[in-house]
Amino acid sequence: MVQLWDGIELDRTSNQPLYQQLEAHIEKLINDGSLPAGAKLPASRDLASKLGINRNTVTSAYDALVTKTRVHSHVGQGTFVAEPGRDATPETPSRMRWSFSRAALAARDRFRSPAEETHHPDPINFATMVPDEELFPVEPFRVVLDEVLARQGKQLLQYGPAAGYPPLRSYIAERLARRGVKATPENVLVVNGSQQALDLICRTLLDPEDPVVLESPTYTSVLPLLAQYRAEIEEIPMTARGMDLDALEASLTRSRPKLLFTMPTFHNPTGITMDLASRERLVDMATRHGVPVIEDDFDSELRFDGEPLPPLKAFDDKECVVHIGTFSKGLFPGLRLGWIVAPTAFVDTLGRSKLISDYHTSLLLQAAVLAFCERGHYDIHLERLAGIYREKSRVLIAALEKYFPDDVTWTHPEGGFAVWITLPKTLSVDAILSEAVADGVLFTPGEHFFAHGDGRRFLRLSISRVPVERIAEGVQRLGNILRRSSGHDSSGAGSREPEPALHI
Repeated sequence: MVQLWDGIELDRTSNQPLYQQLEAHIEKLINDGSLPAGAKLPASRDLASKLGINRNTVTSAYDALVTKTRVHSHVGQGTFVAEPGRDATPETPSRMRWSFSRAALAARDRFRSPAEETHHPDPINFATMVPDEELFPVEPFRVVLDEVLARQGKQLLQYGPAAGYPPLRSYIAERLARRGVKATPENVLVVNGSQQALDLICRTLLDPEDPVVLESPTYTSVLPLLAQYRAEIEEIPMTARGMDLDALEASLTRSRPKLLFTMPTFHNPTGITMDLASRERLVDMATRHGVPVIEDDFDSELRFDGEPLPPLKAFDDKECVVHIGTFSKGLFPGLRLGWIVAPTAFVDTLGRSKLISDYHTSLLLQAAVLAFCERGHYDIHLERLAGIYREKSRVLIAALEKYFPDDVTWTHPEGGFAVWITLPKTLSVDAILSEAVADGVLFTPGEHFFAHGDGRRFLRLSISRVPVERIAEGVQRLGNILRRSSGHDSSGAGSREPEPALHI
């Protein structure tokens, strides 16, 4: 039985996801009788290690085969080939077989779990971008929440306007005005986080097969969303200054996309910030070609180095930029509170879509966040976070310089959480992932951030949840793995200035 798995070869250059390739290989083995009914499939971790791939790739392939009733899984026992012509779960033959929409299946096929599990007793997690709850200003928020509830509880626990709590809309417009954005409360729509903002925009603007242009690599959660709306994705490479605007100009000249998605500040996953001249040029370019720009400004207030830059929306005289912001990264993700700033006609249309979706965002939470901000708690908290992330970033960069091989490079963010690592051409993330997980170091492989199956030479490290005193330890562990995988002697480590990020 072991020889069956030796013959599996996955094409990492193919546009077909690896899990679909593995699914097809296993199904072929079932069809030709090599895997008879009742045969047990290897444990997902064992097969992932054997094939040199992410464990999630194997579990996704197994899940797809379960859905097609070719195999059945039993918790604690394993995954087994199903009897031909029978339901994969014979103990419940009358169970409903759900037929999912093509949109739902497309989104599922794009979804990737952000990190591997590890059984290491003391892991160091560079994978997640979730804020550290130990830093949450819970007590001052509890105080304002109690006061707001006591003062306005009856009104705030009622249904509210789809566009949001009017005083908070005014506050958001005023706060953005300090950054050069011309907006009135009527330009602001309050939403349940930036992900709902993206969903409402896609639902309102996109038809199936509409072209969408975005950075490559890009924010991983936008890919299943675009797949659900069956958009055609065109990737524009990143440079050290942000999106490659020459490549973008060529794309906009060649074909007019339905929208352009970008994270110009502390880009996720690279951490790169687009410079001022490039921001002006991008908005001018989009205006000339009549293409809406979706600006995801999710963590721009978490700057710890350099001077703040105005958002793209500040250069938007012709109203082509739709600006998205959120309180999730700077305050509490669990609030699910964000906003869209756009022309009033577009806000009205988005508001109707939101009304159909969920009526409105919690008025109580909106009023509490407003009170929290007006009392100065939010700005104090942001300043505290910036100091913490500044220290973490400097410790991380110093550790990378000390412990990583000389042919590995990385970005130097001015804020946010993410650092983007580029490996030499001779090395693939797949070669180090399993060993890193076993050694208790988690990171996010680059393949999660590309629409068309690239990313083998990249990985993202996040500083959001790693204690500052453990950053160097985690980088040293990962550096040792990189040196072993690439044949470097660990004695060659030394401080250096990394190469600047070019096309990545």
